[in-house]
Amino acid sequence: MEPTTIDITNILFLTMIGLYLVLLGLILTYVYYDAELRGLNGWVIAGLAFFSGTILGTIVWLVLRPKLKPQPIPIRS
Repeated sequence: MEPTTIDITNILFLTMIGLYLVLLGLILTYVYYDAELRGLNGWVIAGLAFFSGTILGTIVWLVLRPKLKPQPIPIRS
């Protein structure tokens, strides 16, 4: 068995996979917190975004998400 050598192609491949996973985590985290902020279950929405293709699911969420209700600002007198 030949020992595995570290090659530039291996490093680039692992870097691309790492960047993809970080970007995937950031996108799904945003979708989760945005859904929670709008009063929906974040796990369900993030799961739907993930399983429908992350980019396509996120675009669908951004287009079809409910409007934010304005929050009243408390005034002290």
